[in-house]
Amino acid sequence: MHVGIIGGASTIGSTLAYSLACDDPHNSVTLFETALDAAWGHATDLRHASYHLVGGPLSEGAAAAGSVTYAPTDDIGEFDLDAVVVTARVPPSDDDTQRGSRGARTRELDANLPLIDSIADSLDAVDPVPTVVVTNPVDRIVYRLWNQLGWPRSKVMGFSLAETARVADAIARRHDVHPTRVSCPTMGEHGEHVVPVFSSATVAGEAVSFTPEQREAIVDEVLEVPFEIAEKRGIGDSSRWVSGAGLLRVLRGLSAPNPTDPLCLSVPLDGEYGFTDACLSVPVTLADGEVVRTIEWDLDESETARLREAYEAVREDVRRFED
Repeated sequence: MHVGIIGGASTIGSTLAYSLACDDPHNSVTLFETALDAAWGHATDLRHASYHLVGGPLSEGAAAAGSVTYAPTDDIGEFDLDAVVVTARVPPSDDDTQRGSRGARTRELDANLPLIDSIADSLDAVDPVPTVVVTNPVDRIVYRLWNQLGWPRSKVMGFSLAETARVADAIARRHDVHPTRVSCPTMGEHGEHVVPVFSSATVAGEAVSFTPEQREAIVDEVLEVPFEIAEKRGIGDSSRWVSGAGLLRVLRGLSAPNPTDPLCLSVPLDGEYGFTDACLSVPVTLADGEVVRTIEWDLDESETARLREAYEAVREDVRRFED
């Protein structure tokens, strides 16, 4: 698999590049950047690392390790890519560490819209390939990129699996189990209006229930923790590990021949759950380089109401940049 990472020298971009190389040394990675010196540094270091990832000198006839290259983003059309991941962003400000600040979200959106438009211009030179967007606010940004590209909606999606992992961790600590024993997919907005599907949650394969107060406490914890990470580790060092691992999971699914189990990703909606003209995280299956199916789960009353709130919040911003 050859993955192009736009913003490859960023914290998430470089972490994903390393994750791809560790997962399968035969993967190839190209870091697309405007910061070419930083891209050269990461590409060179990762190329050196690949020596150890394949176990040192290869015997004759062994498959060679994948390539690690870098290039200006405008040159992306010259590469034969199987997938693209967009991690580029305008550097955040200290105000963006404050949870729930509409002003911070608006600043982030206004800052990243011109960037995503320029990326769309570069991607015009590429035939539609599966493209995963990480740039925040992701639901608005992936909708903008999809509209600018005019690609099939099955090819463009936004990464939002961090919330599913955080919800699983919060539930696991309350039940004294490992997070991998928890199933509670998380839909909605990548932001304040997350929608953990508590009505379908299981722990060790058994259904569990939550009071409204318990649901609220888990949501508050999940929304607060990325800001705590940013405060303690530094705003420039985003949640790279959960994002790198989650993106690797998405890319594995996109390269697989058979549909994955449902994953909640932000995708353009065309009537699903009664919504259009926006992106939200909803369950999808992946295979053969695209979203194969968008699934409509039965939600309880509170989850349905919260999903509508998420849609209205995203739609409000979409209307603003569409005008």
